[in-house]
Amino acid sequence: MKKLMYSVLLVSAAVFFVGCVSAPPVKESGKQLPDWVVTPPGDTADTVYFVGSGSAADDASARSAAASDLVSSVTRFLGVKVTSKTTVVAKDTLEKFSSTLDRTIHESSSAQLGDFKVVDTFSYKENGIVNVYLLGAYNKKVLLKEKTRIVKVFAERQEAISGPEAEGAKLASAGSYYKAAVKYIEAAAAAAYSSVDNAQIKYERNMDKARTAVSKISLASVHDNVRVYISMPFTTAFQGRVTSDGKPLADVPVKIVYKAMRKNGRKTVRTAVVSSDSMGLVSFIRPPAAFVGTDTLSMTPDFSSVMEKLQDVPNKLYPAVESLDKMIQSKRIIFTYSVLSHAKEIPTGVLVIDEDSSGAFTGKVETASGIMEALSVKNFILRSIPVDSSLMGMDDGALIRFVRKKYGNSIDRLLFGTAGIVGFQEEKGMYTVKVSGDIKVVDLKTGSVLYSSGTRFKTAIGSNVNSAMSAAFKQFGKETGTLIANTLP
Repeated sequence: MKKLMYSVLLVSAAVFFVGCVSAPPVKESGKQLPDWVVTPPGDTADTVYFVGSGSAADDASARSAAASDLVSSVTRFLGVKVTSKTTVVAKDTLEKFSSTLDRTIHESSSAQLGDFKVVDTFSYKENGIVNVYLLGAYNKKVLLKEKTRIVKVFAERQEAISGPEAEGAKLASAGSYYKAAVKYIEAAAAAAYSSVDNAQIKYERNMDKARTAVSKISLASVHDNVRVYISMPFTTAFQGRVTSDGKPLADVPVKIVYKAMRKNGRKTVRTAVVSSDSMGLVSFIRPPAAFVGTDTLSMTPDFSSVMEKLQDVPNKLYPAVESLDKMIQSKRIIFTYSVLSHAKEIPTGVLVIDEDSSGAFTGKVETASGIMEALSVKNFILRSIPVDSSLMGMDDGALIRFVRKKYGNSIDRLLFGTAGIVGFQEEKGMYTVKVSGDIKVVDLKTGSVLYSSGTRFKTAIGSNVNSAMSAAFKQFGKETGTLIANTLP
């Protein structure tokens, strides 16, 4: 459209230039009209001709009217017409075009000749009225290209509602309800933002059709209760089947939602989209789980991309969006699966050194006590390894070798590390202590690290220094023990 506007502006500018800069004197009545006024020239292989005429009490007004008539002749040739189906975007485009054209005709003082030019003018005065005729020539190849493009754009815009709605009807009659629903939603979105006649009625009609199409879709689980060990690949796929009236629906995108464990020990949501095959089957092999316990995985027909188009509809139209979304969510199926671990069956030694702010051993094992309390609830087989001065300052390798040599016959794993005070504050008789630690679990036979917490923190408050310290170490241990129980293979 920009190119069209530019070209027509050239028409106006050229008209103004011809009329204001090089226009011949107004002829008196009785002069013979040129042949092109009486019989406009026909198109040639290279050129399309247009004639514009205008009459007014003065020469300038008559020429302005002739220029407008000439431009109207060009737009009529293009076939651009506003109807009740034309969207607000198309209407605004023509309104801008008209106002810009009118302004250009009256304000331009020079002409730029390109694919269009004014090739002749004729004017005469009769009974006090000036009559002006303008002959314009347009490059035929360029104009026909513009015509094809603009007509296509207007046709697309006019059919923004009726086109998708008709497609939806065809798809629904063929039993392709997912694709039908998508088309109805597209039609509803077009109506929601349109100024066409009865836009709200068309919006509600298509939303109703979309809900009906979605209601025809069934999604059922093929199997459930999958069991797998932590960090091990899922050997069984989660499977759902998409059907309608017992017949499989192919190429239906299905959104899969499941949970994964972050490095900080918290779960987060992951999603994937898988399309149904020719038998309506949706298969998804979940990535290995890094946590222990029972969880769920869901499948829902995925309309997210087309539903996005409805998120900014006016408030009065939004209840229909919520109703449609509720219908879509009613198709969700839930799978339950269990992630198991051998960890609680394996004898594990616990050796955690609590240090004060100077790095010296506190003489207590509050962190180890908290860890063992949390693991005992999960029925872990545990052995507490006493802390003595010979262990202080040992690196990981030396400590593992020491424990393997002394306790290797009774334990297969070692849970070890240090926890120390990294923050202390007293305010109004209350003490705040912050503890930090790094806890690991290794296989004593291979030395491989099975779990590493990374540096973690815990803060506790007490009425005296000792109670605050004890609470901080103990709570740090409990949280660490719970995380280990949920993530140790």
